[in-house]
Amino acid sequence: MVLALLGFYAVGAPVQALARRRGWAVAQRIPVFFSRTICALLGLRVHFEGEALLGPKPRMIVANHVSWSDILALASRETPCFVAKSEVANWPLLGAFARVQDTIFVRRDSRADVPRVNALMAQKMIAGEDVLLFGEGTSTDGAGVLSFKPSHFAAARDALRLFPDVEEVTIQPAAIVYTHAKGKPLDEEGRRALAWFGDADLAPHIWLLLKAAPVDCRLRFGAPLAFRAGSDRKAVAVETENRVRALAEGRIAEPGLDDKKSGNSWRKGVGSALEKIGSDVAEEI
Repeated sequence: MVLALLGFYAVGAPVQALARRRGWAVAQRIPVFFSRTICALLGLRVHFEGEALLGPKPRMIVANHVSWSDILALASRETPCFVAKSEVANWPLLGAFARVQDTIFVRRDSRADVPRVNALMAQKMIAGEDVLLFGEGTSTDGAGVLSFKPSHFAAARDALRLFPDVEEVTIQPAAIVYTHAKGKPLDEEGRRALAWFGDADLAPHIWLLLKAAPVDCRLRFGAPLAFRAGSDRKAVAVETENRVRALAEGRIAEPGLDDKKSGNSWRKGVGSALEKIGSDVAEEI
């Protein structure tokens, strides 16, 4: 996995920076390929539920936050614009990809930074990018969902103010739940063991994931909310929190036949993504 990260750092990051700067379509596929590859190397199997419930753009996806691996899981489907703490920019290797992907970094100790961040989120949404917000503002132990902070929900209000032709912004609830390790259901203690939160070091947690592999992560999308001109950001934050909590606490089913095949499907997905990236780069050049 380290070799893969170094390879992406040496080749993928420069290509992605160039692709984004020139507006190449491949810029949307490189992060997905990267995320799927690292998920496969970690033994992280991602299952998406409720994709038919995804509301229209402009759209803000709001999720709970359990681990750094949530980002890989979410980006393995489609690359949203992440809102992340400023410290992520300095992470080894992964920070480089966060920067080149134009992640919006938040100075969590500065309330004065909120308007700047919200304006950037609004611009990203109006430009057609999904913005991914972790509503709790921090990662948790996976045992439950904390209260959502309403400050960045104001980005939806800003989008409506800055772009009067837009009537509403979709607030899309999503729950991230780690359900199985080595094919066995995880109880509350098991989910807490796989969570990455507080002052935990990153390297030992990566090793823990590798030892627990395969690990099943379910991303559950719920019914969307429409944020309109008269919407109250605090009320919308509370309702989104309630929906995410309900999704996270939903029944955890045993893996079915299709789920058990997901490892092979992910490997095929990585291969097809690589072929598509190669053809796109060739066309653009």
